[in-house]
Amino acid sequence: MQPERIAIAAQKGGVAKSFTSVNLAVGLVYASWRCLLVDTDAQANTTSLFFDLNDIDTDLYDVVARGVNAHKAVRSTRINGLDLLPSSLAVARLDHEMISMHRREERVYEALEELLDDYSVIIFDLPPALNAVVISALSAASSLLVPTDASPWGVRGAEMFLEWSEELRRARVLNADLLGVLLTKVEAGTRITRETRVALRQSGLPLFETEIPKRTGAERMVARRQVIGDPDTDVDINESYVALTKEVIQRVNDARSRRSRHSKG
Repeated sequence: MQPERIAIAAQKGGVAKSFTSVNLAVGLVYASWRCLLVDTDAQANTTSLFFDLNDIDTDLYDVVARGVNAHKAVRSTRINGLDLLPSSLAVARLDHEMISMHRREERVYEALEELLDDYSVIIFDLPPALNAVVISALSAASSLLVPTDASPWGVRGAEMFLEWSEELRRARVLNADLLGVLLTKVEAGTRITRETRVALRQSGLPLFETEIPKRTGAERMVARRQVIGDPDTDVDINESYVALTKEVIQRVNDARSRRSRHSKG
C-alpha cells in the first residue's frame, strides 16, 4: 500500500501550519507510523525546528529541479521514525523554474516516488501561496488538512483556499480527500472564537473536533526546537495534538475505505 500523503495547506500565513505539520508528524510516529516530512516552504520553518539551516546542503530544490536522488536529500531527525526532506531559500527559485517544466504538476510526486516504500505517511508543509510548487505538492497528496486561526480573516482564507482547490479538482490536478479544517490559536470563551466556530459550521466545511489552543508555550516550543512529547512542553498543546493525531488516523482510514470501495466499483 502506498503511504498516505497529507498536505497541510492554507492561504493565510500565521495559522500554525508548520507547527501543526511537525507535531502531527511526531504524533503519527508515536502511533507507529513511519513518517517523512516534506518542507516545501522557502522560509523553511519546519526544517529549522530540527536543523541549522546553514547545515542544509541538499534540499527539495535539488531533488525536483536538479534530479538529485531523493534518498541523498532526506535527513533523519532526532525523533526515531521521523525523516525530513528539507527546504532552504533555494526553494524560492523552484517555483519560477517549475513554470517552464513539462508536466510540472507531477514533478513533486515523481521526485518522491522512490521513497514511497520507505514510509507509511508523508506530510507536506506547504507555504501560504498559490504557486507551482504548491500545485505540484497538492497533486502529489492523497489527503488535505487545512488549518485556520480563530479569526474572520482565517476563515475567509480557508474558504478561499478551498474554493481554489476545487478549481484544481475540476481540472483533475487535485484528487486529495479533504480530511477537515483545523481551528488553531483558539482562546476559549472569547467572542471571536465563538463567532469563528459559528462561521465555519455555517460554511458546511468539515471541522475537526480537536482545536489547538493559543498558548505562549507554543512559542517557547518553537524557540527551543521542541515538539510534543519533549520534557517541559505545554500540556494543553501536547494533549491537543495527540487528540488531533487520533482524529487524523480515523479520517485517513475512512478515506482509504471509500477509495477502496470506489476502485472496486
